[in-house]
Amino acid sequence: MRRWPGLALVALAGAVVVAVASAADTKLTGVVGPGFTISLVDAQGQSVTRLAAGEVDVTVDDRSAEHNFHLRGPGVDVTTSVEEIGQRTFTVTLRDGTYTFVCDPHPAQMAGSFQVGNAPPPPPPPPPPPPPPPPPPSAPRPAASAPVGSTLNLTVGPGFTISLKTRAGRRVTVLRPGSYTVVARDRSAAHNARLKGAGAAKATGVGFVGTKTWRVTLRNGTLVIQCDPHKTSMRATVRVV
Repeated sequence: MRRWPGLALVALAGAVVVAVASAADTKLTGVVGPGFTISLVDAQGQSVTRLAAGEVDVTVDDRSAEHNFHLRGPGVDVTTSVEEIGQRTFTVTLRDGTYTFVCDPHPAQMAGSFQVGNAPPPPPPPPPPPPPPPPPPSAPRPAASAPVGSTLNLTVGPGFTISLKTRAGRRVTVLRPGSYTVVARDRSAAHNARLKGAGAAKATGVGFVGTKTWRVTLRNGTLVIQCDPHKTSMRATVRVV
């Protein structure tokens, strides 16, 4: 009966020795290269996603002079150099938290992470941004003053007036691209009638009094009607859309 406590103590000590040995035997292997690959596996060759806190040996097999293996997290920041090729072993002590392993020159393409202890899993990626709103509806085109192919009357003088009107006498403000017949009536030797812009280039002379008929083909833009000697006071514009 007196020997039982001694046996219990020996058994307890044996259990402690086994537990410590188990913690010390944790080994991880990190591999980087030769292509754009990086990994961290345990002794069974399984990818590391979660570990208990404690001391571990990390053997890094760096297979490329273009990459490196950088392990960092709470209390740990170890790395191989980019130019280094070969194996290195780091002994590190892991604490609760998130650890990452990356290739520093290519962190967007070559990276991984794992959790230690009771660290919460990493947050999910943010949701994609909402689609952009649809473009506002385009404004309707203004109504044309006259159909394509119609005849327009351009009148200048005898006073300080100039105008472009339809045959029905409606002032022209908007036209569609296309061909038109323009009847220019110049009623004063002191003025002239000029069409310019939107594909048109026609004019009467300043001393001319009479009528001319022009065939013009208009393009998108602004058509200007003016008297050259008095273009500030005798001027009008037409939108061609």
